[in-house]
Amino acid sequence: MKKDSMKAVLVLMLMVCLVGSLFAAGAKESAPAKEVVTLEWWTWDSEEYNEASQRAMVKEFEASHPNIKINMTLLPTKGFETKMTTALGAGVGGPDVAFFSVANWYPKALVLDEYIKRDNFDTGMYYKGFWDTKTQFNGKTIGLPLGVGASIVMYNKDLFDAAGVAYPTNDWTTDEYLEIAKKVANPAKKVWGAEILTRPFRAIWFNHGENARLYSPDSTKVDGYLNSPESLAAYEWFYDLMRSGVTPTVSDMATLSTENTGPIDLFMANRLAMATLNQGHMLNAVKAGKNFGVVREPGVGNNPRHVNAWSLLVGIWEGSQHPEEAWTFLKWYVGPEGQKFLMDNANLFPSIDSVAKQYKDADKDYVKGFLEVLNDTQVAIWRGAHPSGTKVEASITDLWDKIKLGLITKDQIKGELNALVPKAQAVLDEAKKTLLY
Repeated sequence: MKKDSMKAVLVLMLMVCLVGSLFAAGAKESAPAKEVVTLEWWTWDSEEYNEASQRAMVKEFEASHPNIKINMTLLPTKGFETKMTTALGAGVGGPDVAFFSVANWYPKALVLDEYIKRDNFDTGMYYKGFWDTKTQFNGKTIGLPLGVGASIVMYNKDLFDAAGVAYPTNDWTTDEYLEIAKKVANPAKKVWGAEILTRPFRAIWFNHGENARLYSPDSTKVDGYLNSPESLAAYEWFYDLMRSGVTPTVSDMATLSTENTGPIDLFMANRLAMATLNQGHMLNAVKAGKNFGVVREPGVGNNPRHVNAWSLLVGIWEGSQHPEEAWTFLKWYVGPEGQKFLMDNANLFPSIDSVAKQYKDADKDYVKGFLEVLNDTQVAIWRGAHPSGTKVEASITDLWDKIKLGLITKDQIKGELNALVPKAQAVLDEAKKTLLY
């Protein structure tokens, strides 16, 4: 090969290498490392999701989402409410993701419907009752439901067996509840059939009929609901329960309270045959090796069955500077991955049916019994557009106390309910003024 030809080849090869280097450099410049975003997440510690499990969950999330870091701030329950109220009211310094557990905060939550539609996020995986009652505000989705809690009737099988009484079933009635409580009670041995019900408006009340509630479904009217025939029947049933001798007396409870005992303690001590408790108590009974069963609260006739159930609404603050990343974390955390992690590593019962069925003891009767009630109509639905039912309920506790203490006859209950209507209406009207909507 001639000298000039060799020189040309060498020049050409050099140019190819140079161009290749330039392309490589260009490729590197066109795909810079993705910016890491840090999200502020405010939470609290509980039996269902303790600090250790939540911090472990953060590591799990960050491992699969390297561009998102989570700054987890753990707050005491009271401190959480104060800090959230201050931040949301000021419009600055709020968390990207947090529990929206107070109704007044709902207007400050980011509306998620567009994100849900865009990502084809499956909202149907959540128990319907929790989705309908916990996530909607003014017809819009403002969060996702984390975990479930629910009231169930736990019964002590040993006490039932000793009394020769058949176990209750899910189709039992309030009349059967009372009869069973009488049969298993042994007051001479300080063994009671049922507890004193602490408040009126819970599942067993709503099971008396559509109008057995504090006020109308549109949250405007007390008359015809608090004093309805259905509500009257519920109060009269409670009167019969308290006069039956199957519950501890108020005096008994005062003595027992000095021993740091309540319904769960009495149940665990084999002194209470039936008690309306929750999933946390149920898990504690399992740990203690108690021989128990689970059943829903009793019904009345063919009326729809209700459950007193709850879930935590987790949302995104409308002022978040990183809504896309916050949504990515939210749908993972409250979706199947996060809830399964908390189920496996803490005491969370998921709000997602398919995940709940993967619970370690899903084949056990107590788990089956608990999960079954989650499909009942939630008591929370009765609150309608107005979440201040507890304030209204507090205004009518005098009648409840009179029945417990035996200061009223059964015939006087109707008149007392009618007399309470204007008082409860005034509290309802005033409570609505304090809302942001």
